[in-house]
Amino acid sequence: MSKTYLTICAVIAATAASASAAGAAPAKPAQSAQIPTRAALTSNIDQSFKAADTNGDGVLSVQEVSATEAKVLKQRVEVARQRMEQEFAKLDTNKDGQLSKAEFMAAAPTAPTTAPDGAKLLAELDKNKDGKVSLDEYRAPLLSRFDAVDTNHDGTISAAERQAAAAKAKR
Repeated sequence: MSKTYLTICAVIAATAASASAAGAAPAKPAQSAQIPTRAALTSNIDQSFKAADTNGDGVLSVQEVSATEAKVLKQRVEVARQRMEQEFAKLDTNKDGQLSKAEFMAAAPTAPTTAPDGAKLLAELDKNKDGKVSLDEYRAPLLSRFDAVDTNHDGTISAAERQAAAAKAKR
């Protein structure tokens, strides 16, 4: 399968997604993505092909693919511009259409106002209560978490183990 074909398929699929959401605000990522089915994928591909096949002849010409690609690129630029406008509006607190350095810097992270409490962390890690943290004491909590996720104890965390741990953490 050629790289060009895969690019065309991606453009066509993006067009279908864009066409179905035309005029709507950009969707936020789903908290838990649904598992796609082959039937749903086939339906999306068919819809995107139909949207790209502007003359309805059942095949895509160079002109139709080019027009589809141009449309997708234009939509992507518009979405990016809308996001930038929204971010600018958040930063422009006095609503004068300009960002002062103070408005811009207000969005920058700030240092904590209180000093870190090393004694609290040391007390949590210092299991033998000798007032010091050894390498074993330092490693223990992290290795314990790793071992809890590595359910088959093979020394690696697979994608399935990672997903199971994430699902368990949500409960």
